[in-house]
Amino acid sequence: MQETPLISWHQSHHAKLVDFAGWLMPIQYTGVLDEYHAVRQAVGLFDVSHMGRIRVSGEQAEACLQSLTTNDVSRLEIGQAQYSMVCREDGGILDDIFVYKTDTDQFLVCANASNREKILHWFLAHQQSAFPQAVIQDVSGDLAQIAIQGPASPLLMRNLLGSDVDQLKPKRGCEVTANGWSGFLSRTGYTGEIGYEWYLPAQEAPKAWEALMNIGVPVGVKPVGLGARDLLRLDVGYLLYGNDMDERISPLEAHAEWVVSWEKGEFLGRAALWEQHAHGPSKQLVGFHMIERGIPRHDMTITRDAQPVGVVTSGNFSPVLQKGIGMGFLPLALGIEGTSIQIDIRGKLVEAQVVNVPFYKRPKR
Repeated sequence: MQETPLISWHQSHHAKLVDFAGWLMPIQYTGVLDEYHAVRQAVGLFDVSHMGRIRVSGEQAEACLQSLTTNDVSRLEIGQAQYSMVCREDGGILDDIFVYKTDTDQFLVCANASNREKILHWFLAHQQSAFPQAVIQDVSGDLAQIAIQGPASPLLMRNLLGSDVDQLKPKRGCEVTANGWSGFLSRTGYTGEIGYEWYLPAQEAPKAWEALMNIGVPVGVKPVGLGARDLLRLDVGYLLYGNDMDERISPLEAHAEWVVSWEKGEFLGRAALWEQHAHGPSKQLVGFHMIERGIPRHDMTITRDAQPVGVVTSGNFSPVLQKGIGMGFLPLALGIEGTSIQIDIRGKLVEAQVVNVPFYKRPKR
């Protein structure tokens, strides 16, 4: 298994380590619920260095990404971030990604760990045939990635990097050169809370992590593993590749047409997606919460009037909402807020109801 630059810290602090997409990663430290509440109430640190990081640069960098992603890269200003997807010609999702414009003719693409090699090869194959003046580089090994998430994260980052971080708006980033630190800091994350993601040289990651942990003691900082991360993202309805979408699912079926820019012109998968847009997808990802007691889980059957109508893609018990929540695919006619459904939980049909996502919105502070 592959290891991140922070593996020694995780081991020395007794993290429970698991195999995640071929990486030895912490699933928890002090406990999933303890770490979850730390992020909702204070601040948590996530080692997400297993994610793929691909640099696209050169004269044809923008044109290359315009062709390979669904969103409109040309709208990005330097320092701006954009959620997008990479699709096959038939509209199936190869991955969901974040694209950062880090400089003129230079972009950083963050891909899922499980799809890093696939997306790298996809980019290289299309760059070589159509965009020879674009340069594709896998910089995953050169950079570490630390996520700092929670209501106290601005104070923590200000104490470490200075007041310049106060200028960062959501989905914006900047180069960090302060107090001896370097890298690219962005106001992005996967938890629904205010937060940051710090892309920094891999060799600096252990020192940076220790500094964040030490400076964060007064505000209750805690390290957070993959278990709490999955709970946090489900609260706000963020998609998980491999659960809520894959190569058999289109952005329209994943209820993510908002990341498809029809106006920008041609891109891979556009024709198939436009055909689906014209006729409407046969199914769509929806959110639901449990009316009766029960915890929905991935792959459970969704029924209506005792007949199977769909499948749960993500589900769990939300600590902040104190109820079971989940997402799953339903026919369009049933994906309307308020529709009554049942979840087959170990042979018992448990009442649930279709609701809009996000399930949780962070309070204004």
